[in-house]
Amino acid sequence: MTVKDIMNKAVVLGACTQSNKATDWKSLAWLFFSPQGREFCRNKNYPSLDMFRQMKGHVENYGVHIEDEVKLTNEDIAVIAGTAELTYNGTDKAYKIILMHGGHARITIGNYAVVRIENISGNYEIINDGTGKVLL
Repeated sequence: MTVKDIMNKAVVLGACTQSNKATDWKSLAWLFFSPQGREFCRNKNYPSLDMFRQMKGHVENYGVHIEDEVKLTNEDIAVIAGTAELTYNGTDKAYKIILMHGGHARITIGNYAVVRIENISGNYEIINDGTGKVLL
């Protein structure tokens, strides 16, 4: 499966034709993390888990983890059918977490960090020191 195949199917499902600007794995991942991309994927439950499996090996460097177990600090991440232990601290930026196809995250947040969670058929638990902000 290629980026072009993924984008062509997305356009058929109603994605904006501007999405065709995604021409490589990096730009595809960037699109996935964008507000419009997250909304489209949530509304259409797209890409399927099988499609994600075909992307494995191409998108991990860009924060999309498919059926992996990961442990990260202060990183944007998509957890696709895997598990993650995530820690967020500080005010450098608002971080994004996407959970899809049963992805699970244990999220520790503190020191005024801000985290946006896009839960598309996943689950999570939050441990907050009382200073962190979680946007759902």
